[in-house]
Amino acid sequence: MDKLSLLVGRHSFNARIFYNGTFCDGNRFAEDGISGQLHVVRAGSVDFIDDDGAVIRITEPSLLFYPRGTSHRLQVSPGHNASLLCAHIVFQDGISNPLARILPQCLVLPLSEIAGLQSTLDLLFDEAARAEPGREVILDRLCDVLLIQVIRREFESGRLSVGLLAGLSDRQLSLALAAIHERPHEPWSLQSLAQVACMSRAAFTERFRDVVGIPPGEYLTRWRIGVGSRLLRQGMPVKQVSSRAGYTSPSTFTRAFTMMMGASPREWLKQATG
Repeated sequence: MDKLSLLVGRHSFNARIFYNGTFCDGNRFAEDGISGQLHVVRAGSVDFIDDDGAVIRITEPSLLFYPRGTSHRLQVSPGHNASLLCAHIVFQDGISNPLARILPQCLVLPLSEIAGLQSTLDLLFDEAARAEPGREVILDRLCDVLLIQVIRREFESGRLSVGLLAGLSDRQLSLALAAIHERPHEPWSLQSLAQVACMSRAAFTERFRDVVGIPPGEYLTRWRIGVGSRLLRQGMPVKQVSSRAGYTSPSTFTRAFTMMMGASPREWLKQATG
């Protein structure tokens, strides 16, 4: 069995559809420490609003996944509606599950960019339109399959690694990784991360490199730039992105981003959305 299958099997989850149909109002989801949420926007325009006021505006068919159930609000403009399919994703061990913690706070995928998942989406939408016995169970299972395919897509793209999952399975390293993932804006240093992991700086650095595969400082930079790139694609200005990604100024963020991505934030965004 391949490594990803072993890891997904070890850190299992299951989906429970709770909404399927036309939506014309608003709804708030509060973090409960147990489940995440999957939203599939089939048609219409929907705003997903974080507690800090950041808005993800969806204007084309898209999949949004909040693996750790981060508090957010879903809102459709008055007089309009959207076609939605939504599910709670319950992870084994709740949001401390390594699979829940390895993913970004919110994963946003336009359906037009995930052609490899089209057959599963077709099955999901076809079953959602039926009114036959067993529909709810089939929809739940198809959501499970869809999420495994999304996780595989993230691995194949290089955004996730088996080494990272191994680190999240390590009792001490997982504390530092969770801190980076959940609070990338904090001024982390090797010393402060080692303290979070309840280790000496030297021991922490050595074990992190051995288990995760890269030094902790490099991992922190990669994660912050990943956070920044996702926020840029969501339309957030560089000044706000730099702060949320853990940089002291837009210029510092721009230098780090350019060094890692090979283009400035403005140039990269133009290429990514062009």
